[in-house]
Amino acid sequence: MEKGLGLAAAGARAQSEALDVVASNLANAGTAGFRAQRVSFREALDTASAQGASVVGATTAVDSTAGALRRTDNPLDLALSRDGYLAIDTPGGVRYTRAGGLELDPTGALATADGSLVRGRGGAHIQIPPGAARIEVTEEGAVRADGAEVGTLELVRFAPDALTQEGGGRFAVVPGGAPLTGEGPRVESGVVEQSNVNPVRGVMDLVRITRTYEALHRMIEMYGQLDKRVAQEMGKPR
Repeated sequence: MEKGLGLAAAGARAQSEALDVVASNLANAGTAGFRAQRVSFREALDTASAQGASVVGATTAVDSTAGALRRTDNPLDLALSRDGYLAIDTPGGVRYTRAGGLELDPTGALATADGSLVRGRGGAHIQIPPGAARIEVTEEGAVRADGAEVGTLELVRFAPDALTQEGGGRFAVVPGGAPLTGEGPRVESGVVEQSNVNPVRGVMDLVRITRTYEALHRMIEMYGQLDKRVAQEMGKPR
C-alpha cells in the first residue's frame, strides 16, 4: 500500500508540472515569437519489486516548429529562419528571442517591444541616426539607415535543448549550452512570426492532464482511507 501511495503521489506531481507548462503555452498563444514547451515524463525502474517502471517527474523541451508569419510591411518587424534567435540585453543578462517586432527607444537604439536593447555583433547596441527616413534590415542582419550601414544584428542558432524559456518569449541558455556553429539564420523584414502554440491541442492536453491528475488524487485519497482503516483495525483489542 505504501508503494502504491508513493507511485500515485509521484504521478500526481508530474501531472501538476505538466499542467503548469500547458497553461503557460495557452497563455502565450498570442505572444509573437513564442515557442511552446513540450512535456515528457521521466521513468525510473523499480528494482525493489516487480512493479516495473514508475513516473518520477516531467521534463520540458522547446518546440522548434516555426510559427505562422504575419506580414506588416514594417521594416523593423523581423522574422528569423530555422532555429535562429536575436540576442538582447536584459536586467538578467543576455537573453534570446524570436519576437522580432522591433522599435526605437528614446535614444534611437533598436529595442524589443518590452524595451530590451537589441545586441549587434560584438555586443554593441545598434543606434539609428536622428532623422533617418528609411531603415532597412538585410537577410544577413545588416541594419541600414538611409543606405548607410549602422550595425549588424547578433544572430545565433541553438539546439532546442540548449535553451530554457522565460516569460515574454525570452530564452536563457542552460548550463553547458552553446550556440550552433555554421551558417547563421536568415532575416525576413516586414513580417512577424506568431506563436507556434496550437490552442486546440493545448486545450485537449489541458483536459487530459487534468483528468489524469484528478484520478491520481482520488487514488491518493483512497490509499489514505485504507491506511486509516488499517490503523483502526490494528488498534482494536484482540
